[in-house]
Amino acid sequence: MRGMQDPRRMLLFAVGGAVVVVALIAVLVLSRGGVPAFGQSITIGIVDMQRALDAHPRKAPSERALQEFFAAKQREFRERSKAMTAEQRQLLDRELQQQVLVKRQELLGGLDKEIRTVIEDVAKTQGVAIVLERSVVLFGGVDLTDQVIKKVTGK
Repeated sequence: MRGMQDPRRMLLFAVGGAVVVVALIAVLVLSRGGVPAFGQSITIGIVDMQRALDAHPRKAPSERALQEFFAAKQREFRERSKAMTAEQRQLLDRELQQQVLVKRQELLGGLDKEIRTVIEDVAKTQGVAIVLERSVVLFGGVDLTDQVIKKVTGK
């Protein structure tokens, strides 16, 4: 610890740390295809994730299953909470809400993952380097939403 108080040693550690960070950034950039040369442009795509999710053929059945699960958990809460204290009811409510969240992720999370895979495929096919969610883009970008929906729905 005593050696770390030496200003030269601290400077050496700071410079060494900076070199490591720059090297890591360089490796990441080069492993992802490099940086475009001066004058080249990067194509940015946009996708309306909500529209893509709404168009997914398994969304409606998944939401129905989630609603049925939620209704069952509400019935379970009413039955089990009759003889409980307020604190016990609150704990039960949290437990059942957690179960609903897990079920939601199980039913709808797979759809999101599938859509993201399709987005990546469409972007590569179209030569798009970066894809952003439509809600964060005010202007510009190549809209890939319709192509993603076609691929997801098979139409």
